[in-house]
Amino acid sequence: MIPIEPVKELQEVGWSELEARVYVALVEAGDALTGYQVAKAARVARANVYPVLERLVRRGALLEEPHHTGPRYRALPFAAVSRAQITAMQNKLTAIEAALPTVRQPHTLVTARGDDAIWAHGLSLVTSARHHLDIGASLGTVRPFSDALAEARERGVSERFLCFDHCPRPGCGVCQNPIAASTGEFNPKGWLVLLRDDEDALITVGSQDTAELVLTNMEPILETLKILFRSRGFEE
Repeated sequence: MIPIEPVKELQEVGWSELEARVYVALVEAGDALTGYQVAKAARVARANVYPVLERLVRRGALLEEPHHTGPRYRALPFAAVSRAQITAMQNKLTAIEAALPTVRQPHTLVTARGDDAIWAHGLSLVTSARHHLDIGASLGTVRPFSDALAEARERGVSERFLCFDHCPRPGCGVCQNPIAASTGEFNPKGWLVLLRDDEDALITVGSQDTAELVLTNMEPILETLKILFRSRGFEE
């Protein structure tokens, strides 16, 4: 395994060289140091160290502790620093995404066959969902995605479920408060529909090697699926 050089790696994620050297020096010291001591440990000119210390305090990487002879500086654990940096970066990226116009994707229509293809394409849709998922399922067809759906709910994705089979209770155990989309008796059809953020749809029928799928962002199909979910009594 190639050894990590913390100063160099911190620069790779946006820190300046001086910021990285000062923070690493304080982590290695394991104690609170004066500005003079930090400059000496990090091999930074004393005149340059104080602006760096101020930036790192604002960043949440250091604590500034008052002392009668002058402030002392202590490094916070990098686990906390990295989480804060990831959150700040995510917030910036989200703001940029909201400020930019939506890029219209070219119309696509992909067909494939087999459970492995359904799993790969379906998982991609569920894990990339940002706002909502509309899900229509037959008994058991949605079960392989149960963990991914739970993770989507944890990150705030809302879900709506239709049951295509009129399943007897307790159903497949994955759908959350499903609405029946079948007026007949229980009749397993082997259908699955995933509509992600009104942008992409996966439609499947069958199982195992006979399973066939369509993955598309064509507007007529997306609009038809949206009408289907609205017609079953879901609120917008």
